[in-house]
Amino acid sequence: MTIADRILSLRKAKGMSQEQLADAIGVSRQAVSKWESEQATPDIDKVVIMSELFGVTTDYILKGIEPLPDNDHKTIGDVIDQKVLTEKNGSRVKGVLKWVLIGLAGILTIDIISFIIYVIVNGFPG
Repeated sequence: MTIADRILSLRKAKGMSQEQLADAIGVSRQAVSKWESEQATPDIDKVVIMSELFGVTTDYILKGIEPLPDNDHKTIGDVIDQKVLTEKNGSRVKGVLKWVLIGLAGILTIDIISFIIYVIVNGFPG
């Protein structure tokens, strides 16, 4: 389906004539006729007005991309909850995370002690 087909389909679904659509968006009936017959394409500002008038996205008019239903939008957290954090994996992830944090704390402690020893032996760097 082309832009022309989508404009024609949306206009007819709304029960509008070319003249009514033209008046609603501030163009001539001939402009609408040219859009619907693929002799011209609407300016982006007219696409925005049509999207509001027809209650669709500009992506739908321009590319035919239907918006996803609200329940299909998933965040990364949703995917992690569904795929990774099952009860079995959740406790495993928590255990691994605990040991990673303990390891990082150990490395940080060793670095601080090494720095203190360096300062005692060589003086403060700088």
